Amino acid sequence: MPDTVVISGEFCTLLVEEKAVAATRNFTMNIDRATYGNFVARGTSKWRTNYPADLGATLDADGLIAVVDTSPAELQFDDLFTYMAAGTSLTIVFTLRSNTSGELTFIYTGEAYLTALTASAPQFGEATYTFSVIFSGAITQSTGTVPSPP
Repeated sequence: MPDTVVISGEFCTLLVEEKAVAATRNFTMNIDRATYGNFVARGTSKWRTNYPADLGATLDADGLIAVVDTSPAELQFDDLFTYMAAGTSLTIVFTLRSNTSGELTFIYTGEAYLTALTASAPQFGEATYTFSVIFSGAITQSTGTVPSPP
């Protein structure tokens, strides 16, 4: 049996429009299934019957606000603001991977819209941002491998 390889968050990636989001510290993808028809047949049971409906997903991320112009290599707060203001549909790619060559990488891709964007600058603290997106349509799952070092 092969050794288990644990996925560490520092090797996972978040891409928006094929660009890494600069200085991200945390990102979370949430997938849920709506339900409909919480039915209880009178006199038969105290338990509801739930029927599954459609899937939906959101993604939340946060990071440090950087003032170095890295365009076009990485997206920063000001780029996200531009997308938010324009209501642009964005291609989101979220990967879960290890840093071990040849290991499996899980890749999730979908179209989404920014729904929230927040900047915070506490006195004597780090300026940070948070953003949320809501996916429109299906998220596709694929796999790849971590390339071997040259």
